[in-house]
Amino acid sequence: MPVYSVAQTLPMHVIEDIMQYASLEHIAALPLKELPLRPKKQAKLLPLMSVCQSWRAVAGSMFYHTALLKLKEVEPYEFSSERHLTLGHVIEIGAQLLVKELYVHVYVPNFCVNWDSMDTSDESTAQTLATMVSDCGDLPTVRSLKLILTSDDGNYRQRFNTVDKPEHDKDIILKNIQTFGEHLKQHAPNAWKVDVFSNYFHSRMNLNHQEDFVVDNVSQLVSVNVGHISLKHVKIAKPMVVKLSENTLRSLTIAYHKGTQKHIDIVRNNSSTLETLCVDHITTHSMLKMTWGKTGGYHTLVYPRLKHLIINSCVGQRNLSYRQPLVNPFPKLQTLICRGYFPFSSPIVLMEGRAHIRHLDITLDTALLQMYADSKVFEKGSFETLQFVSLGWAERNIFSKRRISEQLYTITSELCAKTQVMRINNVRANLVDSKFSSIHFASNLRVLDMPHNMLDINELIPLLCGFPKLQKANVAFMDISEASSSCMPTVGMIEEYQKRYKSSFTSAWALGICSVSFGTSRRAAELLVLLVDILTSIKRVYINNNCPRAPHKVLHAISYVKRRKVYKNHQVQDVEFVADDCW
Repeated sequence: MPVYSVAQTLPMHVIEDIMQYASLEHIAALPLKELPLRPKKQAKLLPLMSVCQSWRAVAGSMFYHTALLKLKEVEPYEFSSERHLTLGHVIEIGAQLLVKELYVHVYVPNFCVNWDSMDTSDESTAQTLATMVSDCGDLPTVRSLKLILTSDDGNYRQRFNTVDKPEHDKDIILKNIQTFGEHLKQHAPNAWKVDVFSNYFHSRMNLNHQEDFVVDNVSQLVSVNVGHISLKHVKIAKPMVVKLSENTLRSLTIAYHKGTQKHIDIVRNNSSTLETLCVDHITTHSMLKMTWGKTGGYHTLVYPRLKHLIINSCVGQRNLSYRQPLVNPFPKLQTLICRGYFPFSSPIVLMEGRAHIRHLDITLDTALLQMYADSKVFEKGSFETLQFVSLGWAERNIFSKRRISEQLYTITSELCAKTQVMRINNVRANLVDSKFSSIHFASNLRVLDMPHNMLDINELIPLLCGFPKLQKANVAFMDISEASSSCMPTVGMIEEYQKRYKSSFTSAWALGICSVSFGTSRRAAELLVLLVDILTSIKRVYINNNCPRAPHKVLHAISYVKRRKVYKNHQVQDVEFVADDCW
């Protein structure tokens, strides 16, 4: 092949990096209750396919990675062939072997009719639901299936129609579900990961009894051979528990489970193989029951391979009368995230986990902190391998307790000398300079996130300079307490600050401002430019879009502040100020 450009000689790993950078789009993380975003065509990759054969091979695998199977056109989920990559288009050009992930939108009412008695000429009938999958051919490369169950057809009148529809035989519904599941297993035999989403949260009130029955039993679509299952707004019935009771799951996500406690049985039945467990909206009692032995008594169920435990929205205060684990149920745990009330009243989970936990993100309360203080869990340097630490408070009205806030800051910064990312949540305290300079134990810290600590320029400079390897920081910036809320800093005041902190140095290059508390946008801009002028290593400043003081007004004021003669020929002229949530 003739070489016309140096781009044709690049190694494959460099081409892959270029493709990933070209197709990169910042997408905010969705809450677990939301339906996933529809896959779109990555139009930015199309011009890169024409460079040469090597570039086309790399770009093609990324462009056709995710395809969409439409089983019914409904208004809330209308798809444009120009924007979305459909499976029919992929098969038409012969690229089905490049598809790794398949989105399947299923219209729930189609399961409520008898497929054997429907007219095949009607494209909207449920029989088309099965034949479309059959016509796709085999998809051996598909490793991930996302089943999105929708029931709202977009018809305004029908949406609020309260007239009950005729009853249908539940045996027919179960047969239809089984038939559809067989088609999925036949044509995507190597699917290892299955995500089932239901728009229960959005349109449950629009379902009749038959459609409700479909949603409650659709979890039977999941095959027993998968290694990862994600169930969101899906009822877990007994057949599902029996099917997944052979210790085959390596990753399990359960969000907004309703009804019985069957989700606990699935977790316990796969205790010996689970490596990742993510649960959303669970009680402390239910979480504690997952560590109880199956045989009863005081036996503790151990998860020998579990590395990542993520608990979102854990509700209900701990009850000391409940049975606590006698041994560490997670001996290999590396990631522990618990937002809400921490479910364990025994310190053994963190006590034994100090040797192997690398990512710690939990919410504390007064009783929990006292328990860990008595057992000396949070001693200085007690966590040997901790890389990420985030501690916060679950109790209300904690902002006024300065002593506890300073104690939390001390604990967080001294847990491990190897910590690279530190975050402190839901505390607010005016810490003095001496406090900053006396507790910097994490000398390897790269990222510091303190979104709720209001700091002025006199407190922020010592903080950023206290960590020798700091690269990024996110803080809440406020005005100097003794200063007027509206007057602008004079040239004398600016020169005084420049002289006072002349020897101050920080290695941080990025600074995030999640909140500003100033009398005017101009004064906020003045102090922010002064801060960056003193700390010359900062090259980029991110102002959060949700900032109480409108970011665009602050940015507009910064453009005027940088024109002052006192900043002429200073490095602050090259600093980029942007409004962005991603710092």
